[in-house]
Amino acid sequence: MNFKTLLCGACFIYFALSANYAQGQSLLTGYESLFTKPKSYTLYQAEAPLKIDGEITEKSWTETPWTDYFIDIEGDTKPVPVYKTRVKMLWDEKYLYIATQMEEPHLWANKQAPADNIFRDNVFKIFIDPNNDMNDDFEIQINPNNLMLFLIMNKPYRDGGSPLTGWTPIGLQSAVKLNGTLNNSADKDSEWTAEIAIPFAALTFNPKDARRNTGLRINFMRTGWDFTVQNNVYTKALDAAGKPMPPHYAVWSSQGLINMHLPERWGYATFAQTPPTIKTSSEFILPYSEKQREYLWLTYYKQKDWLKKNKAYTSVLKDLGLPEQEIIIDGIKNKLKLETTSRYFLAVITDESGKTVSINQDGYVQ
Repeated sequence: MNFKTLLCGACFIYFALSANYAQGQSLLTGYESLFTKPKSYTLYQAEAPLKIDGEITEKSWTETPWTDYFIDIEGDTKPVPVYKTRVKMLWDEKYLYIATQMEEPHLWANKQAPADNIFRDNVFKIFIDPNNDMNDDFEIQINPNNLMLFLIMNKPYRDGGSPLTGWTPIGLQSAVKLNGTLNNSADKDSEWTAEIAIPFAALTFNPKDARRNTGLRINFMRTGWDFTVQNNVYTKALDAAGKPMPPHYAVWSSQGLINMHLPERWGYATFAQTPPTIKTSSEFILPYSEKQREYLWLTYYKQKDWLKKNKAYTSVLKDLGLPEQEIIIDGIKNKLKLETTSRYFLAVITDESGKTVSINQDGYVQ
């Protein structure tokens, strides 16, 4: 896929799976929430390096569109989050810029929390898969104190992944602006904004590399906790067992499950080599290879369920209710195959030209 394919807007041609199998029971039965369309966002190029101060008032920022307001992590079938959250993004030669605006009438944060504990309170999180292979992903967290936490995941938790912490991207910049007062329950606050500049070098990602750039996958989550106030101090609300009430998760692009570490569910960030004043009008059409991946992800989900029930993977597509005959994607013939042992599998989809995409038991796509 060349760079021009990525200069696009926010619509998708999706559901290739169900469209090819309109007759009879859909292949997606039981997995519908995992095949809703991810959102997309066009990143325009900042006209000049941005000052990271939490103000987001520079011309490039004011002319850059906001995303839609966040929804529940499970999708539109759940209630709309109580407080509004939205994001905008830009880029230049060195940085991916992210700004978020979060409505919040009660600004509070753990005053002396170590950086690796900020996820236990109200935070904003960024999830990035730089090369769209669904492994080696980044997570960045920030709280109203401008404390930050950085994680690298070698693979998702569901596949036995382990987080690497204790590092900070060289050159990263961040700032927070509070419209209100922190940790003061006596007044009513309004919102907080966070502005972050992430060096592309830390992601080993070059948005102008047309040969390697297959699209940046990204999502955002805001975590909010129910609270009580005692002696003007905010504390988490507890349930009958004395444990904190479950947090509320608001996201940009629906995950389908209460799990952010499903990178295949993250949205698409596409890069325009123009400033925000020159809007790109073309629509984003899901790349052909992503439509091939739909079959691979369905195979992956069904293999994981088969493993739970049968203590081993299957090598037979029919066991998973998947087609053994040719699959037509964008008018092109494709064939799905499985290579399997009891504990490992490789699903491969190949089209008539020989174009191949694969996925293994760790969700690694190549």
